[in-house]
Amino acid sequence: MLRSFRLKIGLLSVCLSGALLLGFAVLAISALNRLGLDRIDHEMRALADAQVRRIQPPDHWRVFDDSLRSIYGDDAPKQFLVRATGPDGKALYESENWPANLARTTLPSPPGATPEAVTENPPYNRNAPPPDAVDARPPRPREESNRGPPPPRRLPVRGPVYATLQAPGGEWRALSIANEAVTLSLAMSLAGLHNETRRFERALLVGIPLGLLLIVVGGWMIGQMALRPVSLIAGTAESVTANRLDARIPDAKADTEFQRLITLINGMLERLERSFGQATRFSADAAHELKTPLAILQAQVERSLQRAVDGTPEQREYADQLDEVQRLKAILGKLLLLSQADSGRLPLSREQISLTDKVRAAADDVRMLAPDRKTTVSVPDAVTVMGDEHLLNQVIENLVSNAVKFGDRDGAIDLALGTSESHVILRVSNTGRPIAAEDQGRTFERFFRGDKARTRDIDGSGLGLSLAREIARAHGGELVLERSDEHTTTFALMLPLGAPNGAGQ
Repeated sequence: MLRSFRLKIGLLSVCLSGALLLGFAVLAISALNRLGLDRIDHEMRALADAQVRRIQPPDHWRVFDDSLRSIYGDDAPKQFLVRATGPDGKALYESENWPANLARTTLPSPPGATPEAVTENPPYNRNAPPPDAVDARPPRPREESNRGPPPPRRLPVRGPVYATLQAPGGEWRALSIANEAVTLSLAMSLAGLHNETRRFERALLVGIPLGLLLIVVGGWMIGQMALRPVSLIAGTAESVTANRLDARIPDAKADTEFQRLITLINGMLERLERSFGQATRFSADAAHELKTPLAILQAQVERSLQRAVDGTPEQREYADQLDEVQRLKAILGKLLLLSQADSGRLPLSREQISLTDKVRAAADDVRMLAPDRKTTVSVPDAVTVMGDEHLLNQVIENLVSNAVKFGDRDGAIDLALGTSESHVILRVSNTGRPIAAEDQGRTFERFFRGDKARTRDIDGSGLGLSLAREIARAHGGELVLERSDEHTTTFALMLPLGAPNGAGQ
């Protein structure tokens, strides 16, 4: 499964996108917490700064606490607590629900450095006298009457200082700020911030898997689109056969990245078609050209054989030469038929043939050639096919002769003819030495003779089974090695039925 290119693209997209989304989630949660704390700090600073800039009456802190509760509520996420202590460290006021462990020692202490200087400069007036000038005029009574009491003095402050503290009820954000008379501590519950963070985390837990799922689907679709030219190339390659070497991959709509590959493959197919055509023509031309010299040679050897004295060595030599010439003629005939089959021009003279009669005749030949063998025949009546009688005779003769050649001398040969819904199946079996497992895939290769120990002293050219399979395929059928073990070797010939009612059981 992991060898799938589309799956690899999907997994790679998920890994990269998952890492990016995870990093984004961590940064987003961290930024949310930081921004939340900054917002809380700013809000507490705004509330506290206004309280410590002036001297406040003793009951001010209770009123301040009540006002905070009235605005934010006691149970609201923004719950504030107030604690005010004097210069001697004694508590001037403390909220009722102030956590016990948020004692003064745990609160952040304002720095003891010089208090923050606070100055209030009056607006600049170009016509105003210089500061050191003395106005000798007495003030007018009306001006003195219009002047109110002087504004309260703004106090310098120390701080603020912030800290995050733990309490039984949760975390609190604490602020401490002080003036010369009081140190004010504000604490705000972080429950609201944590709730926001958890909601954001839950949203991420739902959103990230959905996003990754969409990325997987998108990666799969992108891989499918990217591999579409590869699928087209594979489909064209699958359609290329010995009879269809003219197949080409269309490149009109191919992407630029695949056009060069398609051009190279089409060029390779063109070279293969040209080379195969040349090889096929050579086989056919060679067979045709050699037929005449072999016929002349055969005639000369036959005349010499007739003139030789009976029983002389010359007669035996001429007889051996005649056998070799006839063997060469048989090989040339097979090569000619194979070249015609390769080019798709195998001549077929189709007629209705009774395979029942052919198999029974082949069984009679076996009994005559190998009378010591136990020959069994199982054929139904009136099984017919449409085909070339001469070529099908060659196929049956080849299967039967192989069974006789390679079977045990005292073994058995079985011919079984059967039918299926659309095919006739002829099985030819023999007992004897099996075909080696490593050779079974090469049984139908041309000029392949297989195990030397199995084929020793057995006449043959290694073309019979190749030609038989090509003849079967030319008839729309197939020839296969169905079984070869220590007990039996079986070849199965499958041909289309010749007529709807051609198989009678």
